[in-house]
Amino acid sequence: MRNFWWVLGVGALVWVGAHARAAVVSPLMTAFQATGAKPSGFSINDWVEVPNATLDLAGLASSVAQKLHMNAPQVSQEGIGYQKVSESARVAGISTRVIVERLKSGATYVVVDRTTPHGFAGLRETEALFDHVLKGYGMVHRNVNLEGAVAGKRSPAQEYRLVQRALSSIGASSLNGVRTPGYVSEAGKSPFISFSEELEGHPINVQVAASYNAYTHQTQVYIGSPLLTVTY
Repeated sequence: MRNFWWVLGVGALVWVGAHARAAVVSPLMTAFQATGAKPSGFSINDWVEVPNATLDLAGLASSVAQKLHMNAPQVSQEGIGYQKVSESARVAGISTRVIVERLKSGATYVVVDRTTPHGFAGLRETEALFDHVLKGYGMVHRNVNLEGAVAGKRSPAQEYRLVQRALSSIGASSLNGVRTPGYVSEAGKSPFISFSEELEGHPINVQVAASYNAYTHQTQVYIGSPLLTVTY
């Protein structure tokens, strides 16, 4: 699984949806299956803003980690405008992380994420577990990325058709896209996903991309909601 990020308030992106308790994995799985790709991994990244700005960061991180059945050392960091406590665990290639961060403004966030290179095993269980753990702290914001591959190389036109099949399978039309010799990426809004972000004036809640990997001789397929946060 490639590097991914969580950002609270990304310049041009504005969260305008409800919350993540309405499951997003099911429509993404439908879109993924429409591509015919073989699953290779996933990432889920959830965060909430905690209303109590006086909470002990270390204690909060420990409490969340325990609910996730993690047993890992804490790492504390402090810089200009922030304090952060995190715990990370890696078991059988599956990485889980808890981050509790307080900004200079007093805004405090709890973030949990998990990545795995073992297909989609545990995907729905992770979605349910994260929702269960975080919903007591506040509104849950969720980002999901699915990764897979189809054998061989596709032309840019074939990659585009593959991406469009995925979007069409969940009733999404392309609202923002990029087509290059190296990759194709299209973002749209599906009625089957209850939240969205605003991107260049459009409400977006799903993004699909395809690119060729010469090393593995496969066409990589990426599907994310509300946007992809993996490198493609």
